[in-house]
Amino acid sequence: MLLVAFLALHLWVSNFNAEWASVMRATVDLSLLALALFHGLNGVRTVAMDFGLGLQARRFLSVTLVMVGFASFLFGVYGLWPLLFAG
Repeated sequence: MLLVAFLALHLWVSNFNAEWASVMRATVDLSLLALALFHGLNGVRTVAMDFGLGLQARRFLSVTLVMVGFASFLFGVYGLWPLLFAG
C-alpha cells in the first residue's frame, strides 16, 4: 500500500517545477526506490524460504539480500543524483 501511495505522490510531484518540488521529488524518488527494492528483495527471500532452507542458509540469504539491497540503493542514488538536484 505504501508503495502505491509513493508512486501516486511521485506522479503528482513530477508535474511541478517549483523550487520546493526538487527537494520533495528527491525525497519521494529515493523513498520509492527504497520501497521498491525492499518489496522485490523480500519477494525473492520469501520464494527462497519456500525451499526449506536450514538456519545457516536462511541467515546467509537474508544477509546477502540486505547487502544487495543496500548496494542497489547506493547505485540508484548515484544514478538519480543529477536528476534530483539539477537546477
